[in-house]
Amino acid sequence: MKIICSRTELNKALNNVSHSVPVRTTSNILEGILINAEDNKMKLTSTDTNMTTETVINVNAEGACEFVVPAKLFSAIISKLPEDDMMIDYDAEKSKINIKCAGSNSEIICFRGDEYPKIKLNEGENVIYLSKEDIKKLIKKTAFSASTDEFNRIITGVLLEIKDGSMKMVGVDPYRIATYKIEVDNNADVSVIIPAKLIIEVAKFIDDDGEDKMSFEIVDNKVILKFDNNKVILNTYSGKFIDYERILNKEGNINVRVKRNDLLRSTERASLLASVQNNNLIRFNIQKDVIYINSLNEEGNIEEKVEIINDGEDLNIGINSRYLKDALSVIDDEEVMINFKDSVSPAIIKPLKGDKYTYLILPIRMN
Repeated sequence: MKIICSRTELNKALNNVSHSVPVRTTSNILEGILINAEDNKMKLTSTDTNMTTETVINVNAEGACEFVVPAKLFSAIISKLPEDDMMIDYDAEKSKINIKCAGSNSEIICFRGDEYPKIKLNEGENVIYLSKEDIKKLIKKTAFSASTDEFNRIITGVLLEIKDGSMKMVGVDPYRIATYKIEVDNNADVSVIIPAKLIIEVAKFIDDDGEDKMSFEIVDNKVILKFDNNKVILNTYSGKFIDYERILNKEGNINVRVKRNDLLRSTERASLLASVQNNNLIRFNIQKDVIYINSLNEEGNIEEKVEIINDGEDLNIGINSRYLKDALSVIDDEEVMINFKDSVSPAIIKPLKGDKYTYLILPIRMN
């Protein structure tokens, strides 16, 4: 069977499904991409059993066929073909494909399509429609804060909550918390934990082209995301997420209003002398209208001065500069409010009005 398609479109589709091709596996067929051609459509599917990606492109084909092609070799060949229409000729008897484009001719041995694992879900019952921009913001502004320690697997995921007309995503590790929420036109009451590394992979190929809207659905403890010609299915974690709200509610009486960019740039400069060995420590000396930010080691000393409005007491506190930079870098507001209680309690970053986001950072004890 012959399939004629655009090399550019196929290459883009391969880039998308590559995000769920396993790097190492004991099953050779999982290192491949399932190709299904029918009714002038070609669907490409890959899975590492935790994340499944499907992408559909338009082709010119008569009849139907299904086969599995080795992902690494197939992608490498397609990426190096000239910008031109190309043909894939599938020989079912010999289980191989012949790829022709301009003067190039390649042959690849394939697996049978019916040997590839397939997922069947009852989709379309409780779908939430979101803008791509909103879902990318949810991921960008929280997933970085999820733990990477597999010993406590639950917090290597991000909590996604839908209730009271809003969708919130929460990332937690032992030293920080990140939350961000958007409004949704849905009255569902849902809570699910999505592996952070998987949702970060999805964000990499949600682009600004195509339709503005995308869909989100939870079916059989799996999250289904659909955008443009892509469908992504993610496994979720079972278990109880950390009670992050109880931690966030422990605010102090020191409220510091500061320009986000000024604090970020000063923190970046002060962190030049911070190191992993001392937990990226920088020292905050918070006074009525200024924060003095200091870092030092055997190589030298850096001091920064940032203007603020402080309606509480003076305070000396140690902060992890990397965690502070991570939070400030994903905030869009010109100014933020940072709440402190004392030198051993968390710093909590919030907007001046509302509760769209919250970032909590545990302090570092100073000698």
